[in-house]
Amino acid sequence: MTNSSGEPEISSRAAAIVKGLVRTKRAAKGVTADQGTLRIVCLKGGYYWVSLDGSRVLRGSELFAAEELQPKFIDAIERAGH
Repeated sequence: MTNSSGEPEISSRAAAIVKGLVRTKRAAKGVTADQGTLRIVCLKGGYYWVSLDGSRVLRGSELFAAEELQPKFIDAIERAGH
């Protein structure tokens, strides 16, 4: 999904998750679109990978080897981002 300028559309849930990761000091500011996800630097090493619709959040050095985070954790981070 892209908007009229060709940029990927990011859901409000995904945006809240990214904001929550920064607000809780789990991630650094600055997001990069990468392979259909949002990539944000994890302060403890590696990256968080957030799907554009916010349905999945993974953590790891590379997307293909990243581990999916638990839904309750994701929900809590989303709430922190609002």
